Amino acid sequence: MSFLDSFSQVTRTEKFVNSGVGLARELDPSKLDFDAITDGFENFFHQGPRIMPTMLAMPSNCLDQGPHCHPGGEFSYVVDGEYFDADMEGGVIETYPAGRVVFYSKGSTHRPLSSEGAKILYIPFDGIVFGKDPEDLARKMVKVGTTFEALEYALQWMVSDATRRRELLDSVLRTSA
Repeated sequence: MSFLDSFSQVTRTEKFVNSGVGLARELDPSKLDFDAITDGFENFFHQGPRIMPTMLAMPSNCLDQGPHCHPGGEFSYVVDGEYFDADMEGGVIETYPAGRVVFYSKGSTHRPLSSEGAKILYIPFDGIVFGKDPEDLARKMVKVGTTFEALEYALQWMVSDATRRRELLDSVLRTSA
């Protein structure tokens, strides 16, 4: 599986990577492309002042965590066990077993949960913004300068009802202006 395919697999879309950051360009699978990681690096990650490599131990039955946002992106490596990104009802979006490398692009959001437990090495590039619920997280995302596209995409998986999602988006943008 190529780097591009792994991003598309997470979101099931060609337009966005994780939570709304557009791809800089597609990779040419017929040749080695050493510039692919550094060319347009700023489109995926932002090296901010809060870089903190962390070893996270998620216990088994860690199923009640809220969503969070990566203002500068994040690199994760699953050392042991397995975790999954979930929607707000706890439904599995994507599963990451031991040995998996996961990239969350700048402005991305997710809700990591684990049934069996997991040990994860992760490096956030500009901190992590936690929210107690979709509205709280959306307000904080606007405050840290998350793009409209990333906010809109995040709300798609956090709020399933289209009318409620539009009302929430309008309310967050109106009160943040």
